Amino acid sequence: MQISIRDTGLFGHVDVTLDANDTFTSDAGALFKMTSNTHLDTSTRQRGSGGGGILSAAKRLLGGASFFLTQYGSKDGQPVHLSLAPTMPGDCAEIDIDGSCKWYCTGGSWIGCGGDVSINTEFAGFKKGLVGGEGMFYIVCSGKGPVLISAFGKIHKIQVDGEYNVDSGHVVAYQDSLQVDVGVASGAGFGGFVTSGLVGEGFVMKFKGNGVVYTQSHSSTRLGQSVGPTLPERN
Repeated sequence: MQISIRDTGLFGHVDVTLDANDTFTSDAGALFKMTSNTHLDTSTRQRGSGGGGILSAAKRLLGGASFFLTQYGSKDGQPVHLSLAPTMPGDCAEIDIDGSCKWYCTGGSWIGCGGDVSINTEFAGFKKGLVGGEGMFYIVCSGKGPVLISAFGKIHKIQVDGEYNVDSGHVVAYQDSLQVDVGVASGAGFGGFVTSGLVGEGFVMKFKGNGVVYTQSHSSTRLGQSVGPTLPERN
């Protein structure tokens, strides 16, 4: 299996080459071109995962993914070439997970995975989901193999060793080796809340420990809040 990130920047996409015995799973709708010998199988569950079905598919919807998953393989034993792209304009990145930890992908950032990677959906908790602004459910990746993620705008990889804060709505993915909490950007208590509000920064995701966090430079929520009022009313 070969994966290449193409056109990094505003409209990034991913090229995937599969050999005879390779399979790849993506969010339904991510595919935009493929060779004619590509075999597609669309289902509510991930092939070989041993579970899933309607309930897992419904949970994926809450995590920002599609109800259906698409699995790709070769029809004739020859290499397959396909290309995937995220919904939001921005960078794409590949994470090679080694089975030592889980990776949490926030709402809509997961594109697909290959190898022996399994995906699930976990409830983020009301504090991280509502206050942190990253969605109530996360797509969780475990096992070994490549995982593809996308960002709105530029994607940044941060190695956390100690403590690090990321503004709400800007977290893309992170390792479960990190402890995560939600707080205000400046200080603690009522004074910190007021100060954060005055400087235009609200809640942040607070990471602690040793691990990797991927962030995005822009927030789709803030874009919607800015552009929404300028749009004409629907008839």
